[in-house]
Amino acid sequence: MGISVEAAGRGKSGPEASVAMPSPESVGTELAKILASASFRAARAQSNFLRYVVAETLAGRGEQLKEYSLGVEVFGRGESFDPRVNNIVRAEANRLRARLAKYYQTEGAQSPVRIDLPKGGYTPVFIDTCTVEASVVPSPAIIPIGPHALRKPRRIQHWRAAALVLVVLTVAASSASLWRARAKARAAEGKRSIAVLPFLNLGGNKDGEFFSDGLTDELIDSLGRVQRLQVVARTSAFQFKGKSLDVRDIGRRLSVRAVLEGTVRKYGDRLRITAQLDDTTTGYRMWSGSYDRNAKDALAIQREISRAITSELGVALAAGTRVNSSSDSAGSVDPLAYENYLKGVFFWNKNTPGNIGTAIGYLQQAIAEDPGFALPYLGLARCYTGLSVMTATPAREVIPKVRASAQKALDLDPGLGEAHVDLAEAYTFDFNWIRAEEEFKTALELSPGSTVAHRWYAYYLAKMGRLNEALEENRHALELDPVSPYMAQGIADSLHTLRRYRDAIEQFRKVLALDPNFAMSRQGLGMALVADGQYADGISQLKSARDLMGSDPWLDGQLAYAYAISGQTETAHQILNGLLRQSQSGGIPALAIAEAYIGLKDSDHAFQWIERAVNNHELHLNLKADPIYDTLRGDRRFNGLLHRMKLA
Repeated sequence: MGISVEAAGRGKSGPEASVAMPSPESVGTELAKILASASFRAARAQSNFLRYVVAETLAGRGEQLKEYSLGVEVFGRGESFDPRVNNIVRAEANRLRARLAKYYQTEGAQSPVRIDLPKGGYTPVFIDTCTVEASVVPSPAIIPIGPHALRKPRRIQHWRAAALVLVVLTVAASSASLWRARAKARAAEGKRSIAVLPFLNLGGNKDGEFFSDGLTDELIDSLGRVQRLQVVARTSAFQFKGKSLDVRDIGRRLSVRAVLEGTVRKYGDRLRITAQLDDTTTGYRMWSGSYDRNAKDALAIQREISRAITSELGVALAAGTRVNSSSDSAGSVDPLAYENYLKGVFFWNKNTPGNIGTAIGYLQQAIAEDPGFALPYLGLARCYTGLSVMTATPAREVIPKVRASAQKALDLDPGLGEAHVDLAEAYTFDFNWIRAEEEFKTALELSPGSTVAHRWYAYYLAKMGRLNEALEENRHALELDPVSPYMAQGIADSLHTLRRYRDAIEQFRKVLALDPNFAMSRQGLGMALVADGQYADGISQLKSARDLMGSDPWLDGQLAYAYAISGQTETAHQILNGLLRQSQSGGIPALAIAEAYIGLKDSDHAFQWIERAVNNHELHLNLKADPIYDTLRGDRRFNGLLHRMKLA
């Protein structure tokens, strides 16, 4: 029923006799019901607003709720916020009043306590709608809860009432302080996060799409080099290509404060680019720009957009970090070289073995047209690394090309963080683990928003046996690219190497919910199920992966392993014999054959093929982490191989 406050003087009757003040506990209960209601669940801004003003009022600071403090504390507007110019607090207060009215007309119609926000201020009032003396009091008593409400407590229970309220207000003050700190943290984080949506091609031709997608990629990359600015990676941003959605919805899905979108029209040697930056918490426009230039100025325009955005978001550019091209004279890059570079990036992002060759062709054309342009060299290094991962091309053939391309890119532009990732991969090929980690750390320092850097560093950490660190890096990569199947798979891979097979299985299934046709996750799920002893389901998933990706020696080796440990040794031998025949003409990873022998418990042959893999410096070597080698770890030959790889 709440704590009653007796009217001054004794013997009075009628409407003035008593008013009832809802207890802070009952106000808290009502607030929780409001925030969980259908009216408020999707109204994030109004929910935050209401939660904050109620907490402050319960803590005795209701009179301090002013428009400026609310703009800073609740809406993250920063110390430069001017309520005379920006009316966000007034607008959200009106929306909150309307939403509260709707709630009390529907879901909250029978609530024993009511929370209102009277016009003309931002301090809420709390109403007890069912007092003890409801038959006497003709209308509910409206009492702001705060220090002044305690001036005339009930005489008989003065100390009890005062003690109870003191305890409640102390707890409320602590809760409010915690809420305020969290609100500041969320506002600060949101203020430094952005998603760059695919720019719309208005040219109506394929070349225009190459250009618009490529420009989007370059903006993501350049903003990703800015310290303290979190940029959603390409995979998550490009899911919205061709879709028309409210920026507030996009902000909720990607957990970002701002969204950049725009259009590109290329006609002849002219280029028209429009861009706009929107606040995802309010839907309001933060900045917009329009550029009508010669096509050769494309990189200069990109730089202008990047600087305008970082200025608007209040994030200083990292010292020594360029935000776009391979030199300060961005406009000097040959337009045809830039266009071929964008085409190369377009095909590289297809992420299939067949498109890597096409991407390499365009990047080589870009270099022929402008040898001083750094970005095509970076693209080549990525492509050559991809060849060793996605195709049967031996690492020994491509690593020198990776190293040369990455180094050339850095010679032309030392600020290209991802070139250091490729150099790190080259050092892992040499088993030079110390230099490899130095390169990874340099990459992350220069490009903290690079999901590629975080994902590959995680893979490196797993090779070192630093499995918990690898899991954290994979989690960071997923934060930057929240709907990427590849980044989500990194979490599953880490759980698998930690021998947390049930957790890995659950995570692989989450990845497949994002993309049921992601063959790598079908493959990973299959191996996790096999490791957990669910052989039939594991083999079924591995076969589904093979249907999706076609013939693949890695997958065949794992299928042979799965059949062997499930007792189907005849089928395992058939697959193994096929791999042995193919190996005579080359192009088959030695580890694929080794895994088949491991399943068949033929350790002598398994060690022979693992040794070949070490001699070939196969990039898939992960002897310290992969559970598939657990049955061999007690053999002295295993430690000998670790010594050769400088991992012992």
